[in-house]
Amino acid sequence: MPDVSGVVGSVMPVVLLVLLGMLLRRFAVLDDATVAGLKKLIVSVALPALLFSTFLTTRFAPEHGWVIVIVFAICVALLGVGWLFGRLTHGSAYTPLLFTGFELGMIGFAIFAAVYGTDQLPALGVLALGHEVFIWFVFVSLLRAVGHQRSDWRRTARELVTSPVIIAILLGLLLNLSGLAPVVTAGPVGAAVTSTLKYLAAVIVPLVLIIVGYGTRLDAAGVRAALPLVATRLAIVIPLALALGAWVFTGLLGLAPIYATALFTLLVLPPPYIVPIFMPAARRDDQAYANNVLSLYTVASLVAFLIFVSLTS
Repeated sequence: MPDVSGVVGSVMPVVLLVLLGMLLRRFAVLDDATVAGLKKLIVSVALPALLFSTFLTTRFAPEHGWVIVIVFAICVALLGVGWLFGRLTHGSAYTPLLFTGFELGMIGFAIFAAVYGTDQLPALGVLALGHEVFIWFVFVSLLRAVGHQRSDWRRTARELVTSPVIIAILLGLLLNLSGLAPVVTAGPVGAAVTSTLKYLAAVIVPLVLIIVGYGTRLDAAGVRAALPLVATRLAIVIPLALALGAWVFTGLLGLAPIYATALFTLLVLPPPYIVPIFMPAARRDDQAYANNVLSLYTVASLVAFLIFVSLTS
């Protein structure tokens, strides 16, 4: 039996911070412009600080290569299932893209760290490598293609290498694998840099969860439109996460149980929040549908994650 008090202590801060975000919107403490600025701060500064620290200290093993390949393959497979779902339901052209990809940056790292601690983030960081390759080289290109925006490999590569998140990951990996991590963190300067990165990373969890609460806006019509995709995708990814975590990650590959937990956290996350950003302004119906899917999926994702935590703690 799980320790009820420990479970409550782990999950209640997540719930309360989401509720706080809803209250801050209700009483107009936050507005869209402020939240947009906070998102930019997180993606451009706080999240890169967290990821740099994570990949600087992550210890990689040969089996981690299989983890990266498996995550990429899952994303591609879900894209195919999403295409089939869209054909069967005569859905939006964006349906396949809402069926794959995961919002790691704005939600995943935050809820994982909130419950399991930042010291366990390297497990999720290894999975993130396969996911980010898929997002930047496949997902974004398809988003542009559906929206009839010009897309080429040069533009994708340029965005990849100039993204603060990707730069932080690659720099952390480079210093780690070259053996320079102890040099970077040594001495008064290294200690000061390390502490600064920790302070920056510490703001991610509360800010992201408040933003999630702020952005949760659904009406009955929106729920009805989004529910088939949300329910179908969750019905696929939850059993898949549990099976792969038990049989492949901890069984076949012999990884620590935290990797199976990280896989569940990843696969239960909502689709990437960048989907509506790449939609042409004229496609209002597609934008409304995507926003409804993302809002409903975010709520369902948090509920599924909290249930998983309560059952596995």
